[in-house]
Amino acid sequence: MSTRPSSATTEHDAIADALTAFVNANIMARGRTVRPDDDFEQMGIDSMALLKVLLFVEAEFGFWMPDEDLVADNLRSPRALARYIGRRRGLS
Repeated sequence: MSTRPSSATTEHDAIADALTAFVNANIMARGRTVRPDDDFEQMGIDSMALLKVLLFVEAEFGFWMPDEDLVADNLRSPRALARYIGRRRGLS
């Protein structure tokens, strides 16, 4: 039995890392960082900052999230958003 992560898990981690890096470089104040599992709302990410994240998703991953997908479960954290992106890209 293999303990190696699946390619989908690895891809989700890479997406979460890209989202986290974007947020830390473009939204968070110096000295305050977001980790992949940190809750955006608890970290002070407001609706304007979230719009910047969604624009990054569009530019980086080639699609805009439809209104019906703009729900807390998809936007809770970088990792939650990465899982959503993975589903849109056909990853398990």
